Amino acid sequence: MFKWNRVLVALIGIPLLLFIYAGESFFRINLYGLPMLIFTNLVIGIGTYEFYKMIKISGKEVYDKFGIIVAITIPNLVYLSNQSHYSYLEQELIAVVLIVATIFMLTYRVFKNQIKGTLEKVSFTLLGIIYVSVFFSQIINLYFLGAVFPLILQVLVWVSDTSAGIVGVTIGRKFFKNGFTEISPKKSVEGALGSIIFTGLALMLIVVLYIEKINGATGGEVFLSFIIGAIISVVAQIGDLIESLFKRECGVKDSGTILMGHGGVLDRFDSMILVLPFVTMVLYFFHLYISYQYGIN
Repeated sequence: MFKWNRVLVALIGIPLLLFIYAGESFFRINLYGLPMLIFTNLVIGIGTYEFYKMIKISGKEVYDKFGIIVAITIPNLVYLSNQSHYSYLEQELIAVVLIVATIFMLTYRVFKNQIKGTLEKVSFTLLGIIYVSVFFSQIINLYFLGAVFPLILQVLVWVSDTSAGIVGVTIGRKFFKNGFTEISPKKSVEGALGSIIFTGLALMLIVVLYIEKINGATGGEVFLSFIIGAIISVVAQIGDLIESLFKRECGVKDSGTILMGHGGVLDRFDSMILVLPFVTMVLYFFHLYISYQYGIN
């Protein structure tokens, strides 16, 4: 049966995402990154709610309301640090938020004389904040570094996910009968490998079309782009499997139902949740290396 709700969500969601990622650059308007901030707050707020709901469905306890408030605080701090001249404070601010949140929860339990379930409740609350908020908030850093970064990453994640499905259905398990992993039994090794190849080719195409117009792309740059695309595909698939791991542990099929026919917010952005901090870390260490090599502060 054809699901019109899935098509409707895609028709509305894809153009909206494209505007959020590239609208300011394309239309040459300065909205100070507010569309990206609003979008990030929505994803993190709803995503953290879905994460805590899954945990509660599994019968475990969590400080859901407190966790959501802390989670929404983080992207706004990241945004403000990027808007100020003290962007280096962002890491310290996130650390302070996590430390204060942990101290607050533990102190609350001490004064309430609550012993049983302390490790579980505090740990799961912090996991939700880190997994959803700290990870996904990196999209703001990448956006201010260059609006093209989140857009390219989103396209590559879409290619990775779509190609894995197409190759998996088309080829099936002709070469690897045992499948990919018990965490997600429907995924095949063939689909995973196809995803890696097509994502690498997609970034190659982007580099050729984009860089070639600016100053030309060398053979080495084109090959490197394939390797980078392939690595991003691997990270994206791991991100997908991490969320599947959580859902299996909690005994749920989807993280939510807010995106009609597409599951929840976490179901749609599970790959990006891991790709964003991974790319941010790579760029950060690359910056440190360049700074050390050439004495740049």
